[in-house]
Amino acid sequence: MTRFDDVICEAIATMHLLVVQYGGAERLVQPHIYGDDVAGDRLLSAYQVAGGSASGAATGWKSFRMDKVESVTMSNRRFHAPRPEFQRNDGAFSRIVCQIGG
Repeated sequence: MTRFDDVICEAIATMHLLVVQYGGAERLVQPHIYGDDVAGDRLLSAYQVAGGSASGAATGWKSFRMDKVESVTMSNRRFHAPRPEFQRNDGAFSRIVCQIGG
């Protein structure tokens, strides 16, 4: 359990965007899946809609390692549906804490 579990799972359940401080940049993301990968690292899989990026891609699917996240806050903005390419029960996760639609 991390200090961000509650806010991330609430944002996923209510489809609120998250403001994630990661890699020295603020990112606005649509959270989809939160859990542990096969190595045991806690990850957030989200679609970034705005903000900074180390890769130079300001939008697109991103996996955020929670041990590198500086802060997470729930935005008052919402999104209305999962991204069309969203895969429930993503095989990259060995344990899912919460995800859209369940």
